[in-house]
Amino acid sequence: MNHSKPTTVLLGILVLIASGVIFFYLRGILRPFFVAVFLSILLDPLVDLLRKIKIPKAIAVFIVLIFTFAFLFLLGLIVYASVTSFSDELPKYEAKFTIMFQNILRQFNIPLESLNTYLQQLDWESAIKDLSLPSFISSGVGTFFQFLINVFLVILFMIYILLGKDSFFDRIRRAFETDGTARVTNTVKNINDEIQKYLIVKTIISLITGILATVVLLIFGVDFAVVWGMLTFLLNFIPSVGSTIATIPPILLALLQFDSLMRPLWVAVSLLVIQMTMGNFVEPKFMGKHLDLSPLIVILFLIFWGYLWGIVGMILAVPIAATIKIVTANIPSLRPVSVFMGGT
Repeated sequence: MNHSKPTTVLLGILVLIASGVIFFYLRGILRPFFVAVFLSILLDPLVDLLRKIKIPKAIAVFIVLIFTFAFLFLLGLIVYASVTSFSDELPKYEAKFTIMFQNILRQFNIPLESLNTYLQQLDWESAIKDLSLPSFISSGVGTFFQFLINVFLVILFMIYILLGKDSFFDRIRRAFETDGTARVTNTVKNINDEIQKYLIVKTIISLITGILATVVLLIFGVDFAVVWGMLTFLLNFIPSVGSTIATIPPILLALLQFDSLMRPLWVAVSLLVIQMTMGNFVEPKFMGKHLDLSPLIVILFLIFWGYLWGIVGMILAVPIAATIKIVTANIPSLRPVSVFMGGT
């Protein structure tokens, strides 16, 4: 059937709206599925490596899943311990914040009497402890079980994706005609290889950035350095905005923790140098210009997926955008979409 351009545009808009509704109402299933897909692509080379040393595929997949679960479990323990420690250290930070805030007001000759009365009425410690992770888990059993269900779904999806990879190309050969099989198979392989390269390089760069940030914070003695390093690792998947947000909490904590301004200043300079070096020099060198995304596209994807799936959606937004760009770049009829999404 031949459609006019206005009709095609309207159909595209309707498809986008319908897709948004589906993604929103089926987020309980689709969110773990997308996480499992990206983790499977990221960990597939490890499965291939284990198979090269004569380990059966099922056992190789099992080893990779155990490794993934152990890594996530360790991160969870670190976050849990850090949040508990933060609740215990809160009175110290509260007192220093009050003193710092009063000193700032004195510089501008603002009266402190009414402000002191208001600050004394605030119970910061109780408020933060009510929002702490232990209280949240104990009072939100449903949320805790939902987390377990999501982990189970991710692991389940990963099992089927990793085990079914070899048979996927066999299905392609059976589904398409003989003269088009090689072309389709090569296109799918190119798409898979480029997505895998993007995820691996991005993850390694994010991991190095998080490790460097953790080392710097440990050297300067900033509290909860490991937690800020983990936050840097996760937010580094969000270009520009994520790296900026990741530097703010440790800098603010350093201002509250230390009496002088020199150490927080050096913390800020060191973190910014790390982010600028990794983001402006190292990442473009290994990622390549062909994976550059338009800043407008990044912002739109962050807003869209953040609205649909929250913080998980924001972390997945750019990998999803990069995946779409790679797919459309390898399909001639969709190549204009890839050009439109490009940053240069």
